[in-house]
Amino acid sequence: MLVLTVIIGLATAYVNGMHDGGTIVATTVTSRIMKPRSAILLAGLACLLGSVLLGSAVQTTMVSGIVNSGAILAGGGKQAALFAVSAFLGSMVWNLITWAGRLPSSASHSLIGSMIGCSMAVCGMDSVIWSSVMLRVVAAMILSPLTGFALGFLLLKLQNRILRRGTIVWTQRVRALDIVSTFLLALSYGSNEAQKVAGVICLGALASGGGSPSDSLTLPYLPVSITSLCGLALAIGAMTGGFNMMRTVGRDIVKINTDRAFVSQLSSILVVEIANAAGLPISSTQVITGSVMGVGTEDRPRSMNWEILYKILAAWILTLPAAGLTGAVVIRLMILIPV
Repeated sequence: MLVLTVIIGLATAYVNGMHDGGTIVATTVTSRIMKPRSAILLAGLACLLGSVLLGSAVQTTMVSGIVNSGAILAGGGKQAALFAVSAFLGSMVWNLITWAGRLPSSASHSLIGSMIGCSMAVCGMDSVIWSSVMLRVVAAMILSPLTGFALGFLLLKLQNRILRRGTIVWTQRVRALDIVSTFLLALSYGSNEAQKVAGVICLGALASGGGSPSDSLTLPYLPVSITSLCGLALAIGAMTGGFNMMRTVGRDIVKINTDRAFVSQLSSILVVEIANAAGLPISSTQVITGSVMGVGTEDRPRSMNWEILYKILAAWILTLPAAGLTGAVVIRLMILIPV
Protein backbone atom coordinates (compact mmCIF):
# COMPACT_ATOMS: atom_id res chain seq x y z
CA MET A 1 0.00 0.00 0.00
CA LEU A 2 2.92 2.36 0.61
CA VAL A 3 4.01 2.07 -3.03
CA LEU A 4 0.44 2.79 -4.14
CA THR A 5 0.32 5.79 -1.80
CA VAL A 6 3.48 7.22 -3.31
CA ILE A 7 2.28 6.62 -6.89
CA ILE A 8 -1.10 8.26 -6.27
CA GLY A 9 0.63 11.09 -4.41
CA LEU A 10 2.92 11.76 -7.37
CA ALA A 11 -0.10 11.69 -9.69
CA THR A 12 -1.71 14.30 -7.43
CA ALA A 13 1.41 16.47 -7.58
CA TYR A 14 1.32 16.19 -11.38
CA VAL A 15 -2.34 17.25 -11.53
CA ASN A 16 -1.62 20.13 -9.11
CA GLY A 17 1.18 21.35 -11.37
CA MET A 18 -1.02 20.95 -14.43
CA HIS A 19 -3.78 22.87 -12.64
CA ASP A 20 -1.76 25.73 -11.14
CA GLY A 21 1.46 25.90 -13.14
CA GLY A 22 0.06 28.23 -15.77
CA THR A 23 -0.92 30.84 -13.20
CA ILE A 24 2.74 31.34 -12.23
CA VAL A 25 3.74 32.52 -15.69
CA ALA A 26 0.39 33.89 -16.85
CA THR A 27 1.27 37.58 -16.56
CA THR A 28 4.77 37.05 -17.97
CA VAL A 29 3.36 35.34 -21.06
CA THR A 30 0.34 37.56 -21.73
CA SER A 31 2.49 40.70 -21.39
CA ARG A 32 4.80 39.13 -24.02
CA ILE A 33 7.88 39.20 -21.84
CA MET A 34 8.49 35.50 -22.52
CA LYS A 35 7.11 32.97 -24.96
CA PRO A 36 4.74 30.43 -23.38
CA ARG A 37 6.96 27.38 -23.81
CA SER A 38 10.07 29.13 -22.47
CA ALA A 39 8.17 30.51 -19.48
CA ILE A 40 6.66 27.12 -18.63
CA LEU A 41 10.06 25.39 -18.86
CA LEU A 42 11.58 28.03 -16.57
CA ALA A 43 8.74 27.61 -14.08
CA GLY A 44 9.04 23.82 -14.15
CA LEU A 45 12.76 23.93 -13.36
CA ALA A 46 12.18 26.41 -10.52
CA CYS A 47 9.35 24.26 -9.08
CA LEU A 48 11.71 21.29 -8.87
CA LEU A 49 14.47 23.31 -7.22
CA GLY A 50 12.03 24.90 -4.76
CA SER A 51 10.78 21.51 -3.56
CA VAL A 52 14.34 20.51 -2.66
CA LEU A 53 15.87 23.73 -1.36
CA LEU A 54 13.22 25.56 0.69
CA GLY A 55 12.33 24.25 4.15
CA SER A 56 9.67 21.82 5.42
CA ALA A 57 7.39 23.92 7.66
CA VAL A 58 4.37 23.44 5.38
CA GLN A 59 4.95 19.68 5.32
CA THR A 60 4.82 19.57 9.11
CA THR A 61 1.53 21.49 9.09
CA MET A 62 0.01 19.01 6.64
CA VAL A 63 0.98 16.06 8.86
CA SER A 64 0.04 17.40 12.26
CA GLY A 65 -1.98 20.60 11.79
CA ILE A 66 -5.01 19.61 9.70
CA VAL A 67 -6.25 16.28 11.02
CA ASN A 68 -5.34 14.26 14.11
CA SER A 69 -2.64 12.03 12.66
CA GLY A 70 -2.69 9.97 15.85
CA ALA A 71 -6.28 8.96 15.14
CA ILE A 72 -5.38 8.04 11.56
CA LEU A 73 -2.32 6.02 12.59
CA ALA A 74 -4.20 4.33 15.45
CA GLY A 75 -6.21 2.42 12.85
CA GLY A 76 -3.03 0.76 11.58
CA GLY A 77 -1.10 0.88 8.34
CA LYS A 78 -4.04 -0.07 6.15
CA GLN A 79 -6.20 2.80 7.43
CA ALA A 80 -3.36 5.32 7.11
CA ALA A 81 -2.62 4.26 3.53
CA LEU A 82 -6.33 4.25 2.70
CA PHE A 83 -6.65 7.76 4.10
CA ALA A 84 -3.73 9.07 2.03
CA VAL A 85 -4.84 7.43 -1.23
CA SER A 86 -8.46 8.59 -0.80
CA ALA A 87 -7.38 12.13 0.07
CA PHE A 88 -5.31 12.27 -3.09
CA LEU A 89 -8.06 10.84 -5.29
CA GLY A 90 -10.71 13.17 -3.88
CA SER A 91 -8.44 16.14 -4.49
CA MET A 92 -7.66 15.11 -8.07
CA VAL A 93 -11.34 14.78 -8.99
CA TRP A 94 -12.10 18.37 -7.99
CA ASN A 95 -8.89 19.69 -9.56
CA LEU A 96 -9.70 18.08 -12.90
CA ILE A 97 -13.23 19.52 -12.84
CA THR A 98 -11.98 23.08 -12.27
CA TRP A 99 -9.04 22.61 -14.67
CA ALA A 100 -11.44 21.58 -17.45
CA GLY A 101 -13.50 24.71 -16.70
CA ARG A 102 -10.35 26.90 -16.70
CA LEU A 103 -11.16 28.15 -13.21
CA PRO A 104 -8.04 28.96 -11.13
CA SER A 105 -9.36 27.40 -7.93
CA SER A 106 -6.98 26.14 -5.26
CA ALA A 107 -5.34 22.74 -5.77
CA SER A 108 -3.92 23.19 -2.27
CA HIS A 109 -7.30 23.64 -0.64
CA SER A 110 -8.79 20.76 -2.61
CA LEU A 111 -6.18 18.47 -1.02
CA ILE A 112 -6.83 19.92 2.44
CA GLY A 113 -10.60 19.68 1.97
CA SER A 114 -10.28 16.08 0.80
CA MET A 115 -8.14 15.25 3.86
CA ILE A 116 -10.81 16.71 6.15
CA GLY A 117 -13.59 14.79 4.41
CA CYS A 118 -11.67 11.49 4.57
CA SER A 119 -10.80 11.96 8.22
CA MET A 120 -14.40 12.76 9.19
CA ALA A 121 -15.67 9.76 7.23
CA VAL A 122 -13.48 7.23 9.06
CA CYS A 123 -12.63 8.86 12.40
CA GLY A 124 -15.44 11.34 13.05
CA MET A 125 -15.69 15.11 13.45
CA ASP A 126 -13.30 15.20 16.39
CA SER A 127 -10.44 13.90 14.26
CA VAL A 128 -10.17 17.28 12.51
CA ILE A 129 -8.10 19.95 14.28
CA TRP A 130 -10.68 22.66 13.70
CA SER A 131 -8.82 25.45 15.51
CA SER A 132 -5.78 24.94 13.30
CA VAL A 133 -7.90 24.61 10.16
CA MET A 134 -9.70 27.86 10.88
CA LEU A 135 -6.45 29.72 11.60
CA ARG A 136 -3.98 28.18 9.16
CA VAL A 137 -6.34 27.37 6.30
CA VAL A 138 -9.55 29.42 6.35
CA ALA A 139 -8.07 32.65 7.74
CA ALA A 140 -5.00 32.30 5.50
CA MET A 141 -7.29 31.58 2.53
CA ILE A 142 -9.04 34.91 3.11
CA LEU A 143 -6.03 37.00 4.05
CA SER A 144 -3.46 35.79 1.50
CA PRO A 145 -5.25 36.96 -1.68
CA LEU A 146 -6.30 40.17 0.07
CA THR A 147 -2.66 40.78 1.01
CA GLY A 148 -1.62 40.03 -2.57
CA PHE A 149 -4.26 42.47 -3.79
CA ALA A 150 -3.11 45.23 -1.43
CA LEU A 151 0.59 44.73 -2.21
CA GLY A 152 -0.07 44.68 -5.94
CA PHE A 153 -2.08 47.89 -5.71
CA LEU A 154 0.46 49.73 -3.54
CA LEU A 155 3.61 48.46 -5.27
CA LEU A 156 2.28 49.50 -8.68
CA LYS A 157 1.58 53.01 -7.39
CA LEU A 158 5.13 53.11 -5.97
CA GLN A 159 6.63 51.83 -9.21
CA ASN A 160 4.70 54.36 -11.28
CA ARG A 161 5.95 57.17 -9.06
CA ILE A 162 9.57 56.01 -9.22
CA LEU A 163 9.55 55.43 -12.98
CA ARG A 164 7.29 58.29 -14.05
CA ARG A 165 10.23 59.76 -16.00
CA GLY A 166 11.75 56.43 -16.93
CA THR A 167 13.04 55.82 -20.45
CA ILE A 168 12.97 52.73 -22.64
CA VAL A 169 16.08 51.55 -20.77
CA TRP A 170 14.02 51.14 -17.60
CA THR A 171 11.34 49.25 -19.50
CA GLN A 172 13.96 46.74 -20.58
CA ARG A 173 15.22 46.44 -17.01
CA VAL A 174 11.71 45.82 -15.73
CA ARG A 175 11.30 43.06 -18.31
CA ALA A 176 14.51 41.43 -17.07
CA LEU A 177 13.35 41.75 -13.46
CA ASP A 178 10.05 40.11 -14.35
CA ILE A 179 11.87 37.03 -15.69
CA VAL A 180 13.80 36.83 -12.41
CA SER A 181 10.60 37.27 -10.39
CA THR A 182 8.88 34.53 -12.41
CA PHE A 183 11.68 32.13 -11.47
CA LEU A 184 11.52 33.13 -7.79
CA LEU A 185 7.73 32.81 -7.67
CA ALA A 186 7.91 29.33 -9.21
CA LEU A 187 10.62 28.46 -6.68
CA SER A 188 8.33 29.45 -3.79
CA TYR A 189 5.35 27.73 -5.40
CA GLY A 190 7.30 24.48 -5.84
CA SER A 191 8.29 24.45 -2.20
CA ASN A 192 4.81 25.15 -0.85
CA GLU A 193 2.97 22.73 -3.15
CA ALA A 194 5.40 19.78 -3.06
CA GLN A 195 5.46 19.86 0.74
CA LYS A 196 1.67 19.49 0.89
CA VAL A 197 1.69 16.27 -1.12
CA ALA A 198 4.77 14.96 0.69
CA GLY A 199 3.09 15.58 4.04
CA VAL A 200 0.14 13.33 3.17
CA ILE A 201 2.50 10.63 1.86
CA CYS A 202 4.27 10.89 5.21
CA LEU A 203 1.29 9.45 7.06
CA GLY A 204 1.41 6.30 4.95
CA ALA A 205 5.17 6.14 5.37
CA LEU A 206 4.88 6.36 9.15
CA ALA A 207 2.39 3.52 9.30
CA SER A 208 4.40 1.35 6.93
CA GLY A 209 7.55 1.97 8.91
CA GLY A 210 5.91 0.99 12.17
CA GLY A 211 5.64 4.51 13.45
CA SER A 212 3.43 5.53 16.33
CA PRO A 213 1.09 8.53 16.48
CA SER A 214 3.67 10.56 18.37
CA ASP A 215 6.20 10.05 15.57
CA SER A 216 4.12 12.16 13.23
CA LEU A 217 5.62 15.33 14.65
CA THR A 218 9.18 14.36 13.76
CA LEU A 219 8.65 12.96 10.25
CA PRO A 220 11.33 10.25 10.65
CA TYR A 221 10.31 7.97 7.78
CA LEU A 222 10.03 10.40 4.86
CA PRO A 223 13.25 10.68 2.80
CA VAL A 224 14.14 13.84 0.92
CA SER A 225 13.84 11.81 -2.27
CA ILE A 226 10.02 11.69 -1.85
CA THR A 227 9.78 15.46 -1.61
CA SER A 228 12.07 15.73 -4.62
CA LEU A 229 9.87 13.32 -6.59
CA CYS A 230 6.81 15.38 -5.65
CA GLY A 231 8.61 18.46 -6.95
CA LEU A 232 9.51 16.65 -10.18
CA ALA A 233 5.90 15.53 -10.73
CA LEU A 234 4.73 19.08 -9.99
CA ALA A 235 7.22 20.46 -12.50
CA ILE A 236 6.20 18.00 -15.23
CA GLY A 237 2.55 18.87 -14.62
CA ALA A 238 3.29 22.57 -14.95
CA MET A 239 5.27 22.01 -18.16
CA THR A 240 2.68 19.81 -19.85
CA GLY A 241 -0.68 21.19 -18.73
CA GLY A 242 -0.02 24.69 -17.42
CA PHE A 243 -1.19 26.44 -20.58
CA ASN A 244 -4.88 26.02 -19.68
CA MET A 245 -4.92 28.67 -16.95
CA MET A 246 -2.70 31.28 -18.63
CA ARG A 247 -5.47 33.10 -20.46
CA THR A 248 -7.82 33.19 -17.46
CA VAL A 249 -5.31 34.76 -15.06
CA GLY A 250 -3.19 36.76 -17.49
CA ARG A 251 -5.86 38.16 -19.81
CA ASP A 252 -9.46 37.35 -18.87
CA ILE A 253 -9.35 39.12 -15.49
CA VAL A 254 -7.61 42.26 -16.75
CA LYS A 255 -5.12 43.05 -19.50
CA ILE A 256 -1.60 42.95 -18.08
CA ASN A 257 1.32 44.95 -19.46
CA THR A 258 5.03 44.72 -18.59
CA ASP A 259 4.92 46.99 -15.53
CA ARG A 260 1.89 45.25 -14.05
CA ALA A 261 3.35 41.81 -14.73
CA PHE A 262 6.45 42.53 -12.65
CA VAL A 263 4.55 44.09 -9.76
CA SER A 264 2.01 41.25 -9.60
CA GLN A 265 4.84 38.71 -9.53
CA LEU A 266 6.73 40.60 -6.83
CA SER A 267 3.71 40.93 -4.53
CA SER A 268 2.92 37.22 -4.99
CA ILE A 269 6.49 36.23 -4.09
CA LEU A 270 6.36 38.22 -0.85
CA VAL A 271 3.09 36.63 0.28
CA VAL A 272 4.03 33.05 -0.65
CA GLU A 273 7.46 33.27 0.99
CA ILE A 274 5.96 34.60 4.23
CA ALA A 275 3.51 31.69 4.18
CA ASN A 276 6.33 29.19 3.56
CA ALA A 277 8.25 30.51 6.54
CA ALA A 278 5.15 30.38 8.76
CA GLY A 279 4.17 26.89 7.61
CA LEU A 280 0.87 28.07 6.11
CA PRO A 281 -0.47 25.83 3.31
CA ILE A 282 -1.89 28.72 1.29
CA SER A 283 -2.99 28.70 -2.33
CA SER A 284 -0.41 30.22 -4.65
CA THR A 285 -3.15 30.48 -7.29
CA GLN A 286 -5.30 32.63 -5.02
CA VAL A 287 -2.36 34.87 -4.14
CA ILE A 288 -1.41 35.36 -7.80
CA THR A 289 -5.03 36.06 -8.77
CA GLY A 290 -5.33 38.55 -5.90
CA SER A 291 -2.14 40.31 -7.02
CA VAL A 292 -3.41 40.52 -10.60
CA MET A 293 -6.65 42.06 -9.32
CA GLY A 294 -4.62 44.55 -7.26
CA VAL A 295 -2.59 45.83 -10.21
CA GLY A 296 -5.69 45.80 -12.39
CA THR A 297 -7.66 48.12 -10.14
CA GLU A 298 -4.79 50.55 -9.46
CA ASP A 299 -5.94 53.07 -12.06
CA ARG A 300 -8.90 51.58 -13.94
CA PRO A 301 -11.26 49.36 -11.92
CA ARG A 302 -13.78 49.30 -14.77
CA SER A 303 -11.32 47.37 -16.93
CA MET A 304 -11.67 44.36 -14.65
CA ASN A 305 -13.72 41.43 -15.93
CA TRP A 306 -15.99 41.12 -12.92
CA GLU A 307 -17.96 38.25 -14.42
CA ILE A 308 -14.94 35.95 -14.49
CA LEU A 309 -13.93 37.16 -11.04
CA TYR A 310 -17.31 36.13 -9.61
CA LYS A 311 -16.80 32.65 -11.07
CA ILE A 312 -13.31 32.43 -9.57
CA LEU A 313 -14.56 33.54 -6.15
CA ALA A 314 -17.34 30.95 -6.30
CA ALA A 315 -14.77 28.25 -7.08
CA TRP A 316 -12.65 29.39 -4.13
CA ILE A 317 -15.59 29.21 -1.74
CA LEU A 318 -16.77 25.82 -3.01
CA THR A 319 -13.37 24.11 -3.09
CA LEU A 320 -13.02 23.12 0.58
CA PRO A 321 -16.56 21.69 1.05
CA ALA A 322 -16.73 20.16 -2.44
CA ALA A 323 -13.35 18.45 -2.10
CA GLY A 324 -14.30 17.37 1.43
CA LEU A 325 -17.44 15.70 0.14
CA THR A 326 -15.53 14.09 -2.71
CA GLY A 327 -12.88 12.75 -0.33
CA ALA A 328 -15.51 11.34 2.03
CA VAL A 329 -17.28 9.55 -0.82
CA VAL A 330 -14.02 8.17 -2.20
CA ILE A 331 -12.83 6.73 1.11
CA ARG A 332 -16.19 5.12 1.84
CA LEU A 333 -16.06 3.47 -1.59
CA MET A 334 -12.43 2.42 -1.04
CA ILE A 335 -13.40 0.70 2.22
CA LEU A 336 -15.73 -1.55 0.25
CA ILE A 337 -12.89 -2.75 -2.00
CA PRO A 338 -11.17 -5.85 -0.59
CA VAL A 339 -7.39 -5.45 -0.36
